[in-house]
Amino acid sequence: MKGLNRFITLFFIAGLFAPGITFGQEKLSGLSAKERIDIAEKEETEAKTDSEFQQMMQIGHDLFKQRHYLKAIRQYEKAQEKRPYNVYPKVIIADIELSMKDTLAVLRQQEQRELQNQDMERNETLQAPQPENNPEPESEAERQKRANQWERDERRKLDAQREKEKEKEPEVSNTSGDIVILSMDDFQKELAEKYPTGITEEVIVDGNKTITKRVRVAGGKGDEYKRVEHGWGGVFFFKNGDAVTERVWKQETEK
Repeated sequence: MKGLNRFITLFFIAGLFAPGITFGQEKLSGLSAKERIDIAEKEETEAKTDSEFQQMMQIGHDLFKQRHYLKAIRQYEKAQEKRPYNVYPKVIIADIELSMKDTLAVLRQQEQRELQNQDMERNETLQAPQPENNPEPESEAERQKRANQWERDERRKLDAQREKEKEKEPEVSNTSGDIVILSMDDFQKELAEKYPTGITEEVIVDGNKTITKRVRVAGGKGDEYKRVEHGWGGVFFFKNGDAVTERVWKQETEK
């Protein structure tokens, strides 16, 4: 079984070296299947003993766990540059880009605005009259520290926004006046009683955000989906009050 797993791994890696794909400056389109597998096997062996590459990958994993998503991607890109034949960093980057497309788009837009503001401040500083005994310009370490603080602040803002958007399960009053929290099963049955079979859409504008609500009813039960778009550009998706991906929204609610 171990030998079979190894063969599958090498076959997967070698398959990515298909004709026409370029890694770094070297084209592999002229190589035979055996030559590509030999390269993949050599890469697999060398990568395991490349301590610098393994450290880069581990740093990327740690950054992702800490939700420093842009930093994690950049670390994986460094690992890819270090070992251009290794597909592991490339696959991880593609997976992050696909599953966190909306979050990454917001972070990159905010980062771009921050960089533009920094450039404007730098230009204003250069154009302003310089007093005598000017302090030394900001070092790279100081700039990195400021960038790290900015990313932490933005991440906290996004987390706070998600907490606000996370909805509790619906509550109704019984005849005694006490609050009763519906179970998920009761909630789905209530949706089926309120909405017709199929998909019903409602659009609600609440301040600076637009909520698109879709209820899908099938088999005597309903599910409530929401797409919440904020004026500042953030877009989040929910199913029965829990956060989901845009893919779930599209696959389960689009006719």
